[in-house]
Amino acid sequence: MAIQVNVHPKVERQLTALEKQANKPCVPAARARCIIGALIRGMPLASAGLMKRKTDKRLKNCLKFDLGLGYRLVCIKEKKILYVLFVGDHDNCDNWLDNRSKKNPHKTALEMHSYTVENATVPENYSFIGVSFDDPCFCHIGQKDLRRVFKGLTGYR
Repeated sequence: MAIQVNVHPKVERQLTALEKQANKPCVPAARARCIIGALIRGMPLASAGLMKRKTDKRLKNCLKFDLGLGYRLVCIKEKKILYVLFVGDHDNCDNWLDNRSKKNPHKTALEMHSYTVENATVPENYSFIGVSFDDPCFCHIGQKDLRRVFKGLTGYR
């Protein structure tokens, strides 16, 4: 479990740029912010978001989170520090990794936003996939809507 999360300042600019674009990129940007927030709150890496199964061989200890719609979040874990370094679509992510292979992109003179993990255990109100149903952003879904979605299980017509 990481004790400290360092976020590169360029990641914040990339997320803001993705949010300003129409429709498609705003969803992965929101997922990236949720993953970063979950990591800062102390969620385990596997519970924070959907990770790619294979680690990237171009960078040592590289982790990639799948944000959906072809977008990735690239992190490096070194000892008890997690560095969040890049967010972008698959092609940009691939180019970024190619340009930084056999280097240490997390060891830079640039000041990163540093967050200490609040607690190293999973809070009780979180499920294993990192979704809090007590979150005010989580919209209320009625029984009628649930029955319509799962009509094969409930026999609702």
